[in-house]
Amino acid sequence: MAQAIARLHFRPTVEIHDVDEALRLIKAAKASLNDHAGPSHRDTSKTTQIWEIMKQMQNTTDSDSLDMADVRRRVTGRGFTEDEMWNTIREYSDYGVIFTSEENRRLTFVEIGEDMEID
Repeated sequence: MAQAIARLHFRPTVEIHDVDEALRLIKAAKASLNDHAGPSHRDTSKTTQIWEIMKQMQNTTDSDSLDMADVRRRVTGRGFTEDEMWNTIREYSDYGVIFTSEENRRLTFVEIGEDMEID
């Protein structure tokens, strides 16, 4: 999985943060199996929590993009800092699933259609 993450970043070698992210994803995947029973072992990192806030906002709109002022208000309203929000946006931008446009005024989600291939 770490190798796949490195490839997403177009790097020929795996770096330590690729391994860290792979371990975080494995932990989150395992925790999702236990969501229905007992105490939750979900990934509760700030990055994941902020991502879930942004995805929830996107799911409530017909658009693939959000106004950054709205995102900032929602994220900081839930107790996260603006720096944590931007770190999350940078991380998921590196994965190629979101990007900012209009001089960081819009946050756009990349939707993969059925006709698109993923290697």
